[in-house]
Amino acid sequence: MSVEPQPSDYVELQFGPRWTYISCVRKFVAGFFMIGLADKERAEQISLAASELLENAVKYASEEETSLKISISKSAGEVDLCVSNAVEPHQLNVFRREFALATAGDPETTYLMRMRDAAKTEGTTRLGLVRIRYEAGANLRLETTNGRVSVHAIFAMEAV
Repeated sequence: MSVEPQPSDYVELQFGPRWTYISCVRKFVAGFFMIGLADKERAEQISLAASELLENAVKYASEEETSLKISISKSAGEVDLCVSNAVEPHQLNVFRREFALATAGDPETTYLMRMRDAAKTEGTTRLGLVRIRYEAGANLRLETTNGRVSVHAIFAMEAV
């Protein structure tokens, strides 16, 4: 029987999908990682990802519950930031399409293409996931189970 190793540092926040919480959580995440990693640039990248994922969660959430789970795994040498929320089936299909577009191809090329598209249109830019890949340097993973969507931003760490 194998036992999955527990992350050395772990935080979980759970709250209703409200725009007003996002900046507060971003500041908390940056502070948490400044203490845990002593790398200001990486802490800012992780907090940027948290902010962008929370914005998506608020936008696509179908219930009054959104959760943010952050873990640092020393054995794997990575930080896995995960934001989960309940989602309606039609919204899930929209989000899956957005996720596929944002994660296709080279991060820089995708980012520049999305920036050009955003400049031509008014309204939503849909740059969040692309920013996480390009500006924050994270890999993205999508999980969907039982009416919930979870997006992981995974950061490789030099020395955790």
